[in-house]
Amino acid sequence: MSTTVIKLPGTTRPRWERAVPVYGVSVVNPFFIGLIVMALLALVLTTYREIVGLGPVSGMNDMFGWGIWKTFNVVVLTAWGSGAFAVGTAAWVFGRKRLFPLMRMALLTSMLAYACGLCLLGVDVGRPWNFYWVFFPWNWNVHSPMAEVAICMSVYAAIPLFLENIPPVLERLWHFDVRLQPIVEKLEHILHKFFPLIIAAAYLLPAMHQSSLGALMLLAGQRVHPLWQTPFLPLLYVGAAAFMSFGCVAGTTMLCCLVWKRPMDREVLDEAARITAWLIAGWLALRTLDLLFRGALITAFRFNRYAGIFWIETFLIGYGGWLLYRSLKDRQPRTMFLGYTISSIGGMLYRFSPTTLAYMPGPKAMYFPSTIELLIAIGFVSIGIAAFLLMVKLFAILPAPAQEWRDMAHYFKFRKPYISWTRYFNFGFFGDIEPKESD
Repeated sequence: MSTTVIKLPGTTRPRWERAVPVYGVSVVNPFFIGLIVMALLALVLTTYREIVGLGPVSGMNDMFGWGIWKTFNVVVLTAWGSGAFAVGTAAWVFGRKRLFPLMRMALLTSMLAYACGLCLLGVDVGRPWNFYWVFFPWNWNVHSPMAEVAICMSVYAAIPLFLENIPPVLERLWHFDVRLQPIVEKLEHILHKFFPLIIAAAYLLPAMHQSSLGALMLLAGQRVHPLWQTPFLPLLYVGAAAFMSFGCVAGTTMLCCLVWKRPMDREVLDEAARITAWLIAGWLALRTLDLLFRGALITAFRFNRYAGIFWIETFLIGYGGWLLYRSLKDRQPRTMFLGYTISSIGGMLYRFSPTTLAYMPGPKAMYFPSTIELLIAIGFVSIGIAAFLLMVKLFAILPAPAQEWRDMAHYFKFRKPYISWTRYFNFGFFGDIEPKESD
């Protein structure tokens, strides 16, 4: 794979100009096979769970009715998977146009995270044969926050996220089969007409269900420790999802560039890091002010596990934000990646705490996931990772300089001469990209 890059005028930095598939790399390798094995094991155990019920396969009990399938795979994964919402809001609503090259990565990671979360929600709820009741809205419990979360998540994943991930698929179909080109062009035209409505739903639905996930824990009242139980919990959940999703999108992109030897566009990554650092600073300020005004901050200085969890969360989020700010000064990608990783882990603990770690349903109440629970949770995450690896190798998702697209065209010139690459040579994130005469 060529490492030739296009440079910004007057600088030595590479520039991301369009999305390019990860070509010349085998889809199937030992790591991918390991993911498939874990996924198949999870599907077998899921079948067993549907047959015998929750009791024999989970650590849930009357005190802890929510296990990690909800508290981690739904509450945490959907926060990491809010990149389409957070990055899209920054790029389109607030005009941060430098973030446009990250949008396909944000859309793909969001769709996979939500798909995995919804599947685990189905495993947790069980009785999939009762799904037909969703088609009878007059039987819905319209006062249930859980119903609002389930409906918004399902609609968001099935319509906006699904439709926004179609363009890379259509692009590949257009290249690989001349007979499909008229159909693809018609589908693109139809999709373009409905995109304003799709984008509106893509902003509204995640904001609703992310805040409702926090509102669910408001219903728990005093069973959630005062360090977490607050009327601002819905807003804090949305804020945590914002900086966690930036970490997921930018951090995953940096990792992909490292593994597959793609150049990094520091202009884009610096913009994402700057926004994430400010989001973290604002989030920490809001949480601190909330604790002060509620008089709950004093409980953080008691010698118990709740105070320990609180300070671990706060340190990880704050230190991660500081590393992101520092990376803007020292120009070190390693520092930036560590900042994204550490702050995302801290955000994960925060989203997980009100449902499990800081949840106090009764004296001596305890929950720890069973081995089967853990294997199913890991297996569905493995499905998402395997699907991601497949998608970035088949479709134009990962951003790269335009020269990488030309190198790919030359790579396939003799291997698959029936592929046409000329149509998209003139498309770029920052303007037209003219092909070289040799192309």
